[in-house]
Amino acid sequence: MKITIIILMAFHGFIHFLGFLKAYEWMELKELPLQISKDTGMLWLLAGIGILVVTIGYAWQVNYWWYLGMALAIFSQVLIILYWGEAKFGTLPNLVLFFLSLVAGANASFEKQVHKEVTGLFSQSPESFGKTDSQSVSSYPAPVQRWLERTGALDAPLPGQVLVKQDFQLKLKPNQGDWYQGTARQYFNPVNPGFVWSLDLKLNPLIQVKGRDKLKDGEGEMLIKIWSLISMVDEKDNPRINEGTLQRFLGEIVWFPAAAKSPYLIWEALNNNEAKAILTVQGTSVSGVFTFDEIGRFEKFRTERYMGGEADATRKPWIVEAREYSRFEGVEVPSLCEASWILEEGPWTWAKIRILSIENKSRPTL
Repeated sequence: MKITIIILMAFHGFIHFLGFLKAYEWMELKELPLQISKDTGMLWLLAGIGILVVTIGYAWQVNYWWYLGMALAIFSQVLIILYWGEAKFGTLPNLVLFFLSLVAGANASFEKQVHKEVTGLFSQSPESFGKTDSQSVSSYPAPVQRWLERTGALDAPLPGQVLVKQDFQLKLKPNQGDWYQGTARQYFNPVNPGFVWSLDLKLNPLIQVKGRDKLKDGEGEMLIKIWSLISMVDEKDNPRINEGTLQRFLGEIVWFPAAAKSPYLIWEALNNNEAKAILTVQGTSVSGVFTFDEIGRFEKFRTERYMGGEADATRKPWIVEAREYSRFEGVEVPSLCEASWILEEGPWTWAKIRILSIENKSRPTL
């Protein structure tokens, strides 16, 4: 698709040169019976050169190419309107150029927002970093002790920041056939529980989706936009979303298991392979059950989570299961997970997350 657009834009740019050649009579163009002054011919030349420059910028993803792209699309269209009879077919590539520039600008604005939110996530003083162990290790339930020992997190300090890069597969409906493919970056604050998760997803070659979930100070937000322009989901200031993002953070500590020793978590033994964790942030508590195998590997997390943020939304069983394991920076974590809702008609596995890398930092840096 991108190559097709590049070819279309380059051809569109070269077509503008015909107006210049016609004005200066450097080439006999019987197909262009219009009269063009030399001054106007120079405008056609400048438009053509500009569109070619924008095409190169688009091809190489040069920063801020879209500013020039929007300007050139408007400039070119003004020339086309002046010579509508012969040049009207140039309107389509101008519309394509303007739309591409608009989307690129919206994407940049979205990423700028995410960067700002990540900065805010780690805005507390550095002195708060590195605190661990709200209780002695021997007081944890036996399966949690096995897990911490196996992962290598038993004596590990709590990182100030965790960056998890993911390949993401998604199904938006239970009966959806193929998986949508995407990539995601997730910044965690393990000290003051929070995260910013940013998703790039393609529904098809033409439709791109940007998503961002956030948890900060116990408040959750969800934002999903098509082409970074049209909001599909925009949820905040919603107790159901707050609870759901807290539950998500709780389940995802398996990617930075040193957080299991944090003061905001209380563990309760259930049996030899299961333990209940209670997470309390800003006076709000959520809980979930972790299942571990006999050798201390995380197997499953389950909780009751609101399915949506609507007023009539109800809690449904929500399960995250580990399928594969890897070590990142010496810590063993589940590197392939599946997230499922348990519905009346059966389980709906809606996400598959493969971990590409995990970076743990003792101090927050972007």
